[in-house]
Amino acid sequence: MTTRENQRSMKRYFFTRPAPAGVISAVSQSVIALPALAFFILLALLLVPLAAPAQVYDLGGMYTYHYRDGRYANWGDFALQGARLAIDDINNSKMLGNDVLRMRPENIIDYHCWPDNAGLMAETLMRKNIIALTGAACSGPAVEIAEVAEKYRVPVISYGANASTLSSPQRFPWFVRVVNPSETNEGYLIDLAAHFGVEEIAYFFTTDAWGLGASKVIHDHASRHKIKIVKEYSFARDTHQDKLRRYMGDVKDAGIKHIFITTPTPDTVRLFQSLYDHGLNKPGFTFYAAEMILSDESPEVVYGSLGYFAPAAMLPASEKLTLFKKVLETRLNKSIDTASSTFITSALSYDHIMAVAHAIRSIKNDSQVVNRETVMKYLRHMDFSGISGQVSLSPGSNDRAGMAVQIFNNQGYKADGETVNFVSVGFVNPKTGSLHINEDAIVWPGSIGSAAPAQSKVPE
Repeated sequence: MTTRENQRSMKRYFFTRPAPAGVISAVSQSVIALPALAFFILLALLLVPLAAPAQVYDLGGMYTYHYRDGRYANWGDFALQGARLAIDDINNSKMLGNDVLRMRPENIIDYHCWPDNAGLMAETLMRKNIIALTGAACSGPAVEIAEVAEKYRVPVISYGANASTLSSPQRFPWFVRVVNPSETNEGYLIDLAAHFGVEEIAYFFTTDAWGLGASKVIHDHASRHKIKIVKEYSFARDTHQDKLRRYMGDVKDAGIKHIFITTPTPDTVRLFQSLYDHGLNKPGFTFYAAEMILSDESPEVVYGSLGYFAPAAMLPASEKLTLFKKVLETRLNKSIDTASSTFITSALSYDHIMAVAHAIRSIKNDSQVVNRETVMKYLRHMDFSGISGQVSLSPGSNDRAGMAVQIFNNQGYKADGETVNFVSVGFVNPKTGSLHINEDAIVWPGSIGSAAPAQSKVPE
């Protein structure tokens, strides 16, 4: 096309005669149609409610799979499994709507149930975008973790740390737990000894936060019952076997027959080994320990501790608990003893994750912003029916309210010859605090596999 022709074409385009009134030219139609279409599309988008994007709430976790000496801590592994089951149930049930809880592997630390560097480990997690830190079941490390939590203003919820030190919300404002304090565990062991007519004891405890708190409880209750602590031994965690064996030799030489132990599991195992080495598991003796030994301990430890008593949480029977057991067994591909410390631990761990989910749901229902501050605020008002019973806090404390305690008795091995047979022989009424003991069910030290006749005194 020539230049002149181009000019004539442009004139026809820009200087077209106006269309008659009421008539829109084809060109005008095309010019108006595009903006109008865009307007109506935009209007439609505004009128249709948009679904809010799903929010992911990340959790940090501090769980123990192995002790510092390398021994496998099956209770910590069970706790992590319980936590993961809770997360699955929360997300699959749409408890939080489209929002989800998540605990990624890189946000889980095995802290070996050891206080050294526990605060630094927690700090690495708290610097991330986590909504809360879970686990922290060992009291000594939990104290360190709770102190760091205040600095970073991150909620910490524990399924097992029961040192009395951790009860105060004034001292630990960013910490709560779904267990009761040691006063309601170790104290009942002294009450049990008083029930049996014990007048003198030897006492072993560690100098970590939990051990010192337990020591105060033991002393208070012993004084209340006029029980004399004749020999007392305090020591650091992981004290060498030879030193503990010497201590137990002193107890033997002093002729003391009733022995109390409030130490973490590895130290408790060494002390039971010392009982075996000195041949102290015999009629007339009684043993009381705050920890339940694991199912894979050596025969010397199991028989050295035969007949000992240990307190533990009492899980009320329910359909939810039965279903949890079945799902956990399927997940682990093995049968589970409901009287084991590992099962109790897994149930408590499940509920401590559920506590976080209930807090988040309540925040959302109240149209509040879900952040660390509001989660901590709502955790202090937790009140729900969990698989471990009703879960709520005692007013003005970090402690679980109204949790029942039962007393287990080590009765050697089960029929399989491999699993430690812990039998519940008593419980404490959570409302009255009264101790109820089924003496017919007790196996005493020195027994060979059968319960002693009913009696209210220690058999000689």
